[in-house]
Amino acid sequence: MDNRLTKITALTLIMFMSACGGSNNDETTTVDESLVDSESDESSSDTDELVVDVDATLFLTGDNVSINTVSCTLTDGSESLCYEITSKHTATEHDMGPWCPETIYDTAEKGGLWFDKGEINDLDGEFILNLATFYDDPGFKMYEDDGSVRRMETAEQCAQGADPNIEDEFTNMCAQCLPEWVSTEVSYLIPITPVKQSEPVELSDGPTLEVAGVEYGPSVRGLAFNGVRFDHPADIDIILAGYQIAPVDDAGGHVNNSLGYHYHGDTGMTTRIEQSDGHSAMIGYALDGHGLYAKLDDDDNEATELDECRGHSDETRGYHYHVLSLESNEFLDCFYGAWAEDEEDNGPR
Repeated sequence: MDNRLTKITALTLIMFMSACGGSNNDETTTVDESLVDSESDESSSDTDELVVDVDATLFLTGDNVSINTVSCTLTDGSESLCYEITSKHTATEHDMGPWCPETIYDTAEKGGLWFDKGEINDLDGEFILNLATFYDDPGFKMYEDDGSVRRMETAEQCAQGADPNIEDEFTNMCAQCLPEWVSTEVSYLIPITPVKQSEPVELSDGPTLEVAGVEYGPSVRGLAFNGVRFDHPADIDIILAGYQIAPVDDAGGHVNNSLGYHYHGDTGMTTRIEQSDGHSAMIGYALDGHGLYAKLDDDDNEATELDECRGHSDETRGYHYHVLSLESNEFLDCFYGAWAEDEEDNGPR
């Protein structure tokens, strides 16, 4: 594929975003084009795979997301250029919430989703009522005698009740933190030109990057185009140990008291870049700069011949990943690309 065709493809994506009401704000996106152009849009690796640069124009920049071009060092030791993407973790394309229903009589639209045992359940009042049966544990009773659901109602409860060493007053409580309770801004580095490695690196389930001498990649899997992070698996065992549940909303996201809003799965509600060939829609970028695409294509088929990191390469998108769906409690298991060494990583639950 020549450079002219790549630029035409990029322009087509930009036009698509404009037609769908994308709110890119040039004033908050600082990209030194002379630096970016010095890197080839289609450099060749040892396997001559197409390499596609990160397209900063796909992000919904504005009050909640800003982008700068900075120098960075990747985990393979190479000096590179990165996009520094600063995010307030605010979804602009969909509502954030609801999460916990108010009573055991509420229907599904009053609550979010709870995923466990490889399945997704509507968190309605009936599900709360039957938690003891669902988990075969009589210790669950997350509601009062009047039918009201025990749930976090204040920012203070959110901060105290989310501790892994849960105090008795927060047991049997539906854990929800509201976006307005948390104000946070985090910057992430993504290499503009992804650099594929010969071996994959397993991703961390939390902020620890090395365990027992084994190297792990970052806990953050990537970013949606709205700047909200795709995060590591939710710590379901820890949550359940305190007789809590921490539901996500219909978009697969919830709020951490120290980080803010983040996603634990792709449900199709974030900005998606449809592909003209029927390939799965693009949903964001991994922290190693490779594109993230939905699990299923336009015909609801899953991509074939994926490697252990759920990646493969084609002549249009180069090497890219296909994420898992929400019930898997995971996006990706590993990275094949090098990432920026000083990536900021705050691991939410």
